[in-house]
Amino acid sequence: MSNRFYRDWSSGRLQSFTVRFRETDLWIGVDGYRSEMKEAVYKEVVSCHTELNRCITKYPAFLTSLEPLAFHWQSEIVKRMMEATRLAGVGPMAAVAGAIADRVGHFLMETYDVREVAVENGGDIFVKNDDPLVISVYAGASKLSGRVGLEMPPGEWGVCTSSGTVGNSLSFGWADAVTVVSPDATLADALATAYGNLVKEAEDIEKVLALALNEKVETLLIIVGDQLGIIGRHSLKFQERARGCQPLDLKT
Repeated sequence: MSNRFYRDWSSGRLQSFTVRFRETDLWIGVDGYRSEMKEAVYKEVVSCHTELNRCITKYPAFLTSLEPLAFHWQSEIVKRMMEATRLAGVGPMAAVAGAIADRVGHFLMETYDVREVAVENGGDIFVKNDDPLVISVYAGASKLSGRVGLEMPPGEWGVCTSSGTVGNSLSFGWADAVTVVSPDATLADALATAYGNLVKEAEDIEKVLALALNEKVETLLIIVGDQLGIIGRHSLKFQERARGCQPLDLKT
């Protein structure tokens, strides 16, 4: 993933703010901003890190394992990450960005009764929207980067992207972007890593798409160079801003 992210809700539909703590760098948009939100979210993020660090202190493999782990732990974020990565077949930290985005999104909904919220954490997104929006996909040097997007109907979504060519996140594949849409951002993050690991070249797109859909995966989009493949329920948008949709342009 890139070190910096272009974040723009162009119509002003949501009021945005940022929160940073250690490796977590959040862009947050809400439909009803209140001044106390930033400090409250910061404390929630610190709490997430504290819970994760306690787990890592006792089980160091939680930080380093590339395979799923299973042990009893009380923290909800740890349990969600272990369950998501068990389903995806990857190590626990493959779901950390999506898990924090999930946690903050639900925190804002429950604490401040916001109707629309988007939380982007290093390119992994939790979104709850009442009206359609388009999320565009950043795919590094690909000619398709920023030129394609997925239209999100009203609902609650996790939209997470893995890349083998952009940034420092670990991937064993070479896709410019593998984007998973799921109702759960924690699982979407883990699955994006898992599917991304399988894409070594453009010829792999079709066979990975054939593996993808299940009850947890709504849509899978894969970009390798100038080749693109998609399967699922969400409409693909090429540089167009669908009527009634507000684009949320986020790099991974």
